[in-house]
Amino acid sequence: MNESNRNYLNQHIDILSFRDLSPHTIDVYSSYMTQFIHWTETALSSKPLPDISWEEIRSYLRYLKEIRKLNARTINVHIAQLRDFYEYILHRDWDRRQIPYLRYDQHLPKVPTKEEINRIINSIYNPKHKAQLALLYSSGIRVSELCRLHCGDIYHSKHYIYISRSKNRCDRYAVLSEKAFQLLPVYIREFCPSASKKDWLFPGQKPGSHICTQTVAKVFQDRLSVLGMADAGYTLHSLRHAFGLHLYEAGTDLMTIKEAMGHKSFSSTEVYLSLGIGNGRSVISPYDV
Repeated sequence: MNESNRNYLNQHIDILSFRDLSPHTIDVYSSYMTQFIHWTETALSSKPLPDISWEEIRSYLRYLKEIRKLNARTINVHIAQLRDFYEYILHRDWDRRQIPYLRYDQHLPKVPTKEEINRIINSIYNPKHKAQLALLYSSGIRVSELCRLHCGDIYHSKHYIYISRSKNRCDRYAVLSEKAFQLLPVYIREFCPSASKKDWLFPGQKPGSHICTQTVAKVFQDRLSVLGMADAGYTLHSLRHAFGLHLYEAGTDLMTIKEAMGHKSFSSTEVYLSLGIGNGRSVISPYDV
């Protein structure tokens, strides 16, 4: 990367940092701009970034779509970063008529049944792994929230889990399942008997670090493989979807589910309407009446 483009990229990273985004988000967003800059240096012979035309930007997006085979959602994130770069760094107006966002299909998530989830959790013998998956399903928290839990965030007497700075940058409370809580003392006695309230509930390998999301995801995927469920289409996030759907199937109203899951927008909760109808909830065909 030439010096001029390196300076542009550093300015972009500085703006991302100024917006107080997480280090992981900054790394991901800056990597998108790095890919674009490398493409301009190769495909456009290091043409200055302020001189790149709309047609050349569209050529880059075609490259992402047709050569790299990226999906529309991912390409839209690239477009969003290009827009921010042009507006904040190059001080150029971004014309959405020249670079529109791509349309994409929306698919309903695959959600395991209660029976499948119980089968998964009950098949785990490692107390730490069992506690992790049980907490994810029983509370509906995100895996990133699970990884950042401190021991003092578990309030058994009040039956809630304190979530600090969730995905929406808000503190909130999640429900604490009695069955899931009963797994924690077994885990703590074996893995971290001297833990204090300020310590991570699930510490990582490095001193002072917490467990990473990829580690928990691997536990879940390995368990699916052992149980012959690898092709079911489930991901670790399916446990969170299962929490929402199973509450809805039990008659919980959507507003309560929204608050329980920490959704910022009601549109995120509405997916359980479609999933619930698919499972026959509250709908009888008029042909059968």
